[in-house]
Amino acid sequence: MEALALLLAAGLAAAEPAPQASTATVSAPEATASFSAVGDIRLDGPVAAIAKEGAAAPSKAVKELLDADLVFGNLETPLTKRGAKTSKTWNFRADPKLLKIVRAAGFNLVNIANNHVWDYGQEGFLDTLKALEKNGLDYVGGGRNRAEAEEVRVFEAGGLRIGVLGMTSTHPDQGWAKAKKPGVFYSDYNRIKDVVAKAKAECDVLVVSFHGGTELADEPNEIQKSVAHAVLDAGADLFLGHHPHVLQAIELYKGKMIFYSLGNFLFVSPTPTTRPSVIVKATLTKDGVRSVEIYPIDTNWGRPKPAAAAMAVTIRQALNRLGALDARPDLLKFSAP
Repeated sequence: MEALALLLAAGLAAAEPAPQASTATVSAPEATASFSAVGDIRLDGPVAAIAKEGAAAPSKAVKELLDADLVFGNLETPLTKRGAKTSKTWNFRADPKLLKIVRAAGFNLVNIANNHVWDYGQEGFLDTLKALEKNGLDYVGGGRNRAEAEEVRVFEAGGLRIGVLGMTSTHPDQGWAKAKKPGVFYSDYNRIKDVVAKAKAECDVLVVSFHGGTELADEPNEIQKSVAHAVLDAGADLFLGHHPHVLQAIELYKGKMIFYSLGNFLFVSPTPTTRPSVIVKATLTKDGVRSVEIYPIDTNWGRPKPAAAAMAVTIRQALNRLGALDARPDLLKFSAP
């Protein structure tokens, strides 16, 4: 009987199907990266004075808000002790050593396509390029010839290739790059679509920084609108504007975001309306911009800090003039205090 029981047990075991390997596939995590952006940065004047307390002093109160894979701003100061002063109302110039302020804040990329980078001519401009390169700080929007000025910078982060271009419509025109002449990327409307399309082919997500508009104007002008729409139509995923020194509206254009002006950051202007500003932090995917977190800040005379409640209301109103924040709170997340 015992032998029979053993035989029956063996037969039942044989009848049971063998365990099968699972055919379920585990999908790879989605590739994402973060991109923080701010407005204008001027390293001489009051900001330089604050930095005597330490390179991190000017940005200390907002350093955590800036943190991202790529941290970007508009550097509106030549880095030089040389050069002939150009004829204009305001000329800026900073000791190249003051780049430590930018590095201490966490920036790893700046735009130099603007109306101040040529304040001390070609000599001052070339010194600026050398200083940025020596300090390992990437830049867009300028170069030793037009091809370099129009070159897209591509960064690898979070499994994505993130491309960034910088361009300007502002004067002085002697600072615009030519085929064999140093300078900045001038936003020639007849050429920018081709440049943007070529850049987009080299990356997953493309961000375009544009320096243009009317200083202290609440609304974008027609040049800003035309350039923004053109670059997004050509394939860019996000448009970031500088130059007015005040905040302007966000526009949603064919599902993409246009920040017409990010205002100031490390920049002291005599006009009180330039104090309200923002830090924007975009979450990027292969499909473009997933969402943007908007942090209202007070530029606070060279020491940016989170905005108080009353200023945050002013900031939201400025950004929402076209109704973008109300229309897409899932896409544009305003982090009020």
